[in-house]
Amino acid sequence: MRKAGRSAVTAGGVNALRMGLCLSACLLALPAYAQSFGPPTVNQAPPFAVPEEGYAVEGRPGKPGSGFVLHYTPKEVPWEAFEAPGIGGGLQRKLMSQSPSMGAIAQITAVPAGWSQPAGYDDVDNEIILLEGDLSIGDEKLTRYSYSFMPAGVAHGATTSRQGAVMLQWYKGVPKFVASANSKAGARPAARIRDWNQFDAAWYVGEPFPHYRTGGNFPGALHKLIRKDPDTGEMTWITFGSSIPAPPSGKPSNFGGGYEIHPSFEEYFLLEKSDDTVIGECLAQGETPVTYGGHTYWWRPAGVAHGGPLSRGSNEPGYTISIVRTGTPLWATYVTDCSYKTGLEYLPEGWRKYDYDVPRYEVHD
Repeated sequence: MRKAGRSAVTAGGVNALRMGLCLSACLLALPAYAQSFGPPTVNQAPPFAVPEEGYAVEGRPGKPGSGFVLHYTPKEVPWEAFEAPGIGGGLQRKLMSQSPSMGAIAQITAVPAGWSQPAGYDDVDNEIILLEGDLSIGDEKLTRYSYSFMPAGVAHGATTSRQGAVMLQWYKGVPKFVASANSKAGARPAARIRDWNQFDAAWYVGEPFPHYRTGGNFPGALHKLIRKDPDTGEMTWITFGSSIPAPPSGKPSNFGGGYEIHPSFEEYFLLEKSDDTVIGECLAQGETPVTYGGHTYWWRPAGVAHGGPLSRGSNEPGYTISIVRTGTPLWATYVTDCSYKTGLEYLPEGWRKYDYDVPRYEVHD
């Protein structure tokens, strides 16, 4: 009886063990389900139409990849002759990036002393900020950090430089200049911006800088809005940021400790920067630490999340003054990591997770 009993117990134990092993194996074989946080409290999608392809959302060929272009310093880009139909000779440029869809370019242009060009208009939008020297466009007198936006087809006065100049310049298409006293039919004179100067404009936080996320804008950064195009919503502005090292607080920093995403490209040129900064970028090869320093230029395509735990600044107090451009009105959403599965929304009581349902804008190199 004892043997029988022991055999029965042993058999039962073996069967139970087998069932336990099977149950464990079966559970291990089941797919893992991500935790669901539900929808956001407030719709996080951009409050404007975003094009599915083209200039506003495209990537551009360059390093470090995924349509992301980075030049840590313009010194690494060689000077070359800048020649285009109708544009006076003698110009040099450093080509920073170029659009694969429409030939739009960002470049640093060097103008020799005594250079001139007659009155006329550009065939595509022409946007400049002067970095050094002097430039006159008709009765506009541009000096350091002066800005001018000349919409396609809008005639302006003769362009001259007495001492020479260096400027950051953007053409929204293949450059071409037409000498003319009159504007082209259908041009947009209301979009023209004349002789805006960084030193004459006041810094401000919040309004009138447009809100770029639900919950209002981040406090701390100072902005000067230069342009918000009345037709396309494209924006250009200057941002000032300062940093004072502080001991860790254990609280989430900007973006709730996560990553920021824009539905448009975000293009930067650091006019002044006291020290290097590292920002985590969610590129095709995974989260990539990218170093930014003084006079760094970059083109970040739409939909590339940036921020996260890889981001860090210097251990010394510092500041940054940058000029920034977007192809739509600025808008931002936030995610916890480079998987783009869990969003972060900012509420009065703090950051809250939600199931990320904002359209992901694919990068087009």
